[in-house]
Amino acid sequence: MRHVLAVVAIAGAALAVAPNAHAQIPVIDGANLAQNMRTAAQAIIEVEQLKNQLLQLQQTYEMFTSPTNIMGMATNLESSTLENPMPAANALAGLLGGQTVPTGTGASYYNQNHVYTPPGVSPYNSQLTANAQGIANIEGIASSNLAAIQSRLQELPNLESDLNTASSITQVDAINGRIAAESQFVQAQQAQAANLQVLANEQQAAQLQKGQEIYEREQSQASFQLATVDGNN
Repeated sequence: MRHVLAVVAIAGAALAVAPNAHAQIPVIDGANLAQNMRTAAQAIIEVEQLKNQLLQLQQTYEMFTSPTNIMGMATNLESSTLENPMPAANALAGLLGGQTVPTGTGASYYNQNHVYTPPGVSPYNSQLTANAQGIANIEGIASSNLAAIQSRLQELPNLESDLNTASSITQVDAINGRIAAESQFVQAQQAQAANLQVLANEQQAAQLQKGQEIYEREQSQASFQLATVDGNN
């Protein structure tokens, strides 16, 4: 606008001088000069408006293109123990079946629950030990899942904070994408927990079946031995 005022001032001065000009000096066409000045002033205004429009367009473009590092959001959620706290599927048979000695959280549960170790190495005693270890391993896995859920709950508000302070459309889209990814992890964890419940129920049934089989086998062996003794007599 300073440029516009300067042009108008110059035009006014020229018009003021024109009527008093001496004969030997060419007479300036005041009306034409004023029109030219007004045209120039209008052009300057239009240039300023265009600059403002370009600035707004640049800001809009940056809202769509500013890069966003979604991996830098809630970095603690990147832990593999949160994304997939369950043990490998090929290890579950030993863990739930009691062939694997409890470790970590499972060992803590085993020590809490264990009150007596039967002597000897009979099949029944071995099955009791396996049952106790399987139960402790299931508790340890479930506890690890619960700890992962709690840690995730503590970190998710950070994504909410990022969403509230987002300054561009791409940032909002990126954060929403990250939230969607976290939702997928939570759904997968829910499915794992459901499968663990099914496996735990089936393992309990299998343990009862094993106990019954051991009992029947021992009864059969005892009957055979008794029949052998009676036959020898």
